[in-house]
Amino acid sequence: MPFKKSHVPPDLLEKNKPQQQRAVQTYEGILNAASELLVELGVERISTNLIAERAGITVPALYRYFKNKYAVLYALGARLMDRQNQILVEWHETYFDPSEPERLFVEVEGLVRQTYDVTREQPASLPVLSAMRAIPILQEVRLQSHKRMTQWLLSQWQAFYEIDDEERIGVQSRMSMEVAMTAVEMSIEDSDTSADIAIEEAAKIIVLYWRDMISRMSYKGS
Repeated sequence: MPFKKSHVPPDLLEKNKPQQQRAVQTYEGILNAASELLVELGVERISTNLIAERAGITVPALYRYFKNKYAVLYALGARLMDRQNQILVEWHETYFDPSEPERLFVEVEGLVRQTYDVTREQPASLPVLSAMRAIPILQEVRLQSHKRMTQWLLSQWQAFYEIDDEERIGVQSRMSMEVAMTAVEMSIEDSDTSADIAIEEAAKIIVLYWRDMISRMSYKGS
């Protein structure tokens, strides 16, 4: 589920989406170079000059795709959000049975764990996550992604259930998502935090929310 760009400042969007194989390789090379430099130097010290040098291209070549270093960071953040969101969509499609929604409960821990795994596996995930929280122009990436997936999850409930308190269900859906992401990010950022324990505890909280959500719904089917 690709990240929507309607709320993104124009300076952060790619200038040209690559289509040809060579252009795709250049684009991916830019993102790989930026990931390496983020790990080595941090957000503040990287620049388009350094990214271009590491990618083995000229700065004008980089500018064909990105207007500035923040556009590169945006692309990395949006890619991470897309992968996290796809985990939720695939998980829901696999395990959701509208006539027996409680069956999801035993699978929630697996959802959080898969999200943790895909986040940890993306190069430079830690500095990218930090940038999306710390840099105002990038905060919208994370915010809009979470809002969009909250609305998507709510739409899944609405398709099968009559909902008594839609506003509350929406808040609970959003908070359950934030709990999962807090556990994922805390586990990656803090080496003293046990990922297994954080994932287990997040799943417990999410199940509590979803039990209450289900109690506020009436199944439309027979």
